[in-house]
Amino acid sequence: MRALVTGSAGFVGTHLVQWLKERGVAVMGADKKTGSNLAAWGSALELLLGLPRPDIIFHLAGSCSTLGSIGDPTGTFRDTVVTAAHVMDYARIVRVPVILTSSVKARDGATPYGAAKVMVETWATEMAATYDIPLVINRPGTIYGPGQEGSLESGWIAWFLKAKREGIKVTVNGDGLQRRDLLHVSDYIELMISQAQDLKLYSGHVWDVGGGSANVVTVMDIVKHLGLEYEHGPERYGDARSYVGFNGVPGWEPRVYWRTSETFL
Repeated sequence: MRALVTGSAGFVGTHLVQWLKERGVAVMGADKKTGSNLAAWGSALELLLGLPRPDIIFHLAGSCSTLGSIGDPTGTFRDTVVTAAHVMDYARIVRVPVILTSSVKARDGATPYGAAKVMVETWATEMAATYDIPLVINRPGTIYGPGQEGSLESGWIAWFLKAKREGIKVTVNGDGLQRRDLLHVSDYIELMISQAQDLKLYSGHVWDVGGGSANVVTVMDIVKHLGLEYEHGPERYGDARSYVGFNGVPGWEPRVYWRTSETFL
């Protein structure tokens, strides 16, 4: 089996590539961090068509920051929407299925980031229907785990863990009662692999995926659990009160509970 992983140098992509390689899957990676610009007009398809034909595409590439999208909406459109359009066009040409990672924030599209994810889902769905491409769309929320790089813009769990290690005072935007269901990266990898192995069951649907009811936390829950020094700041535009996955995916349940995860130990 040969797999193409876009966003292969990112947090989730790195874990997925490692999982696949450890099991003997031939992996081709494409990531702007390693010089593969899938958003570039013309050269993106040339790049992809220059690779051996894969059996499946895991599309993870794209912007991952709501705050960053507010500061650079055009860049978010380019890196997210244009990149996905090129990947789907490549899938059309070589006739291979796609497992696409969107975001729970596509539910509302209230920010440039959310809107970009909505556009990606719409484009990919129409391409799949028109050209008979098996397509799975996942909408994860807060994914966390080893190797994640957190910052003020994205990866808030990793950012809070860094703050704990380095004694940094964090800013809690709003009252800190925003609810999220934490999804460990290993659980998400397991889901994508299950979907790749049973495309007939999973394709043609948009799946909300999260850590489940046992992993629903507020921002303040994590702040208090880690014993962080904090202050309250203004609410962020587009920061919804609750992003919790519906988790209606057949045959899959998250197995990692955040309090016992090695990330928090």
